[in-house]
Amino acid sequence: MNERVTSWPPETASPLARAAPGPVVIAGPERPAGVALLAHGRNGAPDQPQIAEIARAYLARGWRVVAPELPHSAALPGSGPASGLTLAGHVAAAGAMLGWMQETWPAMPLALAGHSIGGYGVGMMAGHSGLHHVLAVSPVLSGPLLLAARVAMGPQALTELAREAPLYRAELDTADAAPVLQGSPVPVAVVTGLEDGVVTPDHARAYFVAARQGRFFAALPGQHHCPEGPDCAAALGAALMAVGA
Repeated sequence: MNERVTSWPPETASPLARAAPGPVVIAGPERPAGVALLAHGRNGAPDQPQIAEIARAYLARGWRVVAPELPHSAALPGSGPASGLTLAGHVAAAGAMLGWMQETWPAMPLALAGHSIGGYGVGMMAGHSGLHHVLAVSPVLSGPLLLAARVAMGPQALTELAREAPLYRAELDTADAAPVLQGSPVPVAVVTGLEDGVVTPDHARAYFVAARQGRFFAALPGQHHCPEGPDCAAALGAALMAVGA
């Protein structure tokens, strides 16, 4: 029997998590169609609504979800100070989890999904061999595009960012996932909020355009940086269908 799992976060911790290289939430059927790494964004966590929405989309299609608690998140008290956040550290921690997944399930289709800078992280990992697809929600493509949105918010927005996460702010001058996405043969789907002022719709579309195998793009009216709800669930389902999940 391969009972369908639909709830997120799961009520009980998976025994699979004990062997993982860091704190992680895992849920899915005993015999999944594939396994998806789900990376949260800055100050994110696996149980936040926008992450849960992505997780449920995978669970509904019979996939297992592996959602690590990534370093230096204000939403995860044990993850280190939020001021210590770096893109490099975010990508490295997600990459370690992907490596563990590849060793644990070598014959299983593996996918990458991420929100915000988690989308940047999975974009940077899209060059790994054997990946099934990438799903990016409100994804950061590059630091300069993210900084441009901050400038549009007013002069205080950049000052606040530099104070809250100085190492991360310094990386944004040059960070760019476009070269990796352009070189990757992996199908990519992007879902974003039409009202997002952090990763603007134009920024999210640039992520989609940068992907050599862009398959699906949706900008949802009335949704902001952390999309959720029925219209988001429908778009995520369509996105996964478009990439063959």
